[in-house]
Amino acid sequence: MDEQHLLSVQDAWHLVEQMNVKAVLPNVPLVIACVTRAAEVLGICDHDLYQIQLAVDEACANVVDHAYLGPEPGEMEVSCYRYDQDYFIIRVRDWGQGFDPAKVAQPLVDAPLEERSLGGLGLFLVQAVMDRVRFSFDPDRGNELLMVKRLGIAD
Repeated sequence: MDEQHLLSVQDAWHLVEQMNVKAVLPNVPLVIACVTRAAEVLGICDHDLYQIQLAVDEACANVVDHAYLGPEPGEMEVSCYRYDQDYFIIRVRDWGQGFDPAKVAQPLVDAPLEERSLGGLGLFLVQAVMDRVRFSFDPDRGNELLMVKRLGIAD
């Protein structure tokens, strides 16, 4: 299924879990637990669950570190959906500072540690472990990261 089709059928997505929290580091494990509950209800296999947890951890840490520039933390919303029998969709939304993912340099994962620059690895990991990743930025609807995992259901 292509991304355009998946986005065009959002009305058919079934909400499994949703959480709204302040975008602070201590809340990231709470969000991961929420996503884990949703995945377990759906019977997602351990391998896929681990990859989903990694992606959500990185995505939420990026919101905490980069979205809100002032001293007060902003809001972060995480929603988990199932579409059809084959797709688990996680939406991470914030209303902070947007960014252009195309401007994030690809990390030099094969280079020696001393030659690597800081940053960019989180986005690289999210894109590596999820089947589809889409960013959108809207001043009214907020910044949205959609992460899609084609499901391998546990036996």
